[in-house]
Amino acid sequence: MAYQAKVVNAKVVSENKNNGFFEIVAELSDRNRCRVTFERNEQGEAVATHISRLYTVPCGICKKDFLCYCLNRYKEEIGEQALELTGKSKVS
Repeated sequence: MAYQAKVVNAKVVSENKNNGFFEIVAELSDRNRCRVTFERNEQGEAVATHISRLYTVPCGICKKDFLCYCLNRYKEEIGEQALELTGKSKVS
C-alpha cells in the first residue's frame, strides 16, 4: 500500500516578510506533524525547501519513532496542501 500524504490542519508559525521565508506546521491524517519551510522565488510563488517530522508519533511510512527522512519524498505534496489550507500561496 502506497503512502498518501493528506494534510488535515496547517498553521503558519513564523514568517520573515523581508526575505520571503516562512514556516508552516502541518498535521497529517495519520496524526504525524511536520514543519515545512518555504521561500519565495523570483515570481513571488512559495516553494517548499525543507520538511522535518515533529516526533509526536512514529513515522507513518517506516514506523520509526526516531529520526527518519521519509517525508522528504512528499515535501512538495505536503507543502502544496499546507499552502492551500493557510492561504499563503498568494503573494502577500
